[in-house]
Amino acid sequence: MAKQPLEFQLLIKPAGSRCNLHCKYCFYYGTDRFLEGDAGRGKTMSVQTMDRLVKELLSYRMQQSIFCWQGGEPTLCGLDFFRAVVESEKRHGIDGQTVGNALQTNGMVLDEAWCKFLAEYHFLVGLSLDGPRKLHETYRGKSFERVMQAARVMRECGVEFNVLCVVSQANVRHGAEVYEWLVEQGFNEIQFIPAREVGPDGTLLPFSVSGEEFGRFLLAAFERWFPRDVGAVNERVFNSLLSHFACGEPNLCTFRTRCGDYIAVERGGEFFPCDFYIRPEHQLGKLGERPLHEFYTTVRQESFGKLKGAVDAECRQCEFFAMCNGGCPRDRLPNGRNAHCPGLKLFFSVAAPRLKALAEHLRRVRGVARVRP
Repeated sequence: MAKQPLEFQLLIKPAGSRCNLHCKYCFYYGTDRFLEGDAGRGKTMSVQTMDRLVKELLSYRMQQSIFCWQGGEPTLCGLDFFRAVVESEKRHGIDGQTVGNALQTNGMVLDEAWCKFLAEYHFLVGLSLDGPRKLHETYRGKSFERVMQAARVMRECGVEFNVLCVVSQANVRHGAEVYEWLVEQGFNEIQFIPAREVGPDGTLLPFSVSGEEFGRFLLAAFERWFPRDVGAVNERVFNSLLSHFACGEPNLCTFRTRCGDYIAVERGGEFFPCDFYIRPEHQLGKLGERPLHEFYTTVRQESFGKLKGAVDAECRQCEFFAMCNGGCPRDRLPNGRNAHCPGLKLFFSVAAPRLKALAEHLRRVRGVARVRP
């Protein structure tokens, strides 16, 4: 089998868009509806399909083989499905091979049995939580108690997890409050994710935040984080900007120079370049039609891989371009600009000088030279 110059991961949707909540801002709800008519298709991924995916990815013997289980709500596949995942990884892996699993969940079914399993096999869990009860339940229904209970049980069982906080119209004017509340609850791994969806007429849906609103949210949280919580609390946008100054490139997919370090997989084994692009016109093929590495090459070299660089000249001349690289293609406006641009400029103008100085200080202290990838 051909040796791959770059490693890649699988982002797997084993339950498709099925979920036990109906969050009003969910970008994935109903996304896989065009797959429903396929003959013999079940509600969730079959164990046979899962086993074929695991076997093929592990056959590449990459330095790290990562399986990211997302949804919809992947726990709807049941705990026995994920026990079968681990057994499949054991069966197809070899001694010394590093295999990792990540699970993104709303936490509604995470009981002690689930959490003991997740801890035993070192799953990294992303738990959706949008802040205090009132803010969280605006778009996520009456789920706050169950989510907080899931967090408590995961802590008791030793599960490694982070909080995925969607920034919507419910909490966008409460950046400092949301950040402080999360820290007070003991959450020190946080991801702030902007809600931005457009309707058929191209206008933002009511829950969506503007670029400037998201930037002000980030800035309010950043002012509480820096310098008090540097090193104690990790937030993905803050860390990505720090990575730019420390390592030469942002580490967040949204801000990196390229897309496509993973393949998205729907429940029937259908491949897509990204879970934001699960549409018939973007389908790359199905499991078994071609080797996985060829699908990955397609992602990187054909039309989707070029979307990242499709920005206008003025965008490239921006002083902050190297920090965001035009953002995610799905957030591009017709003129090629990132819809979050006004807010990111606001955030970068304040945060960049401080994090650049921090990166330089860390290099002096640790004696680490800056290395561009």
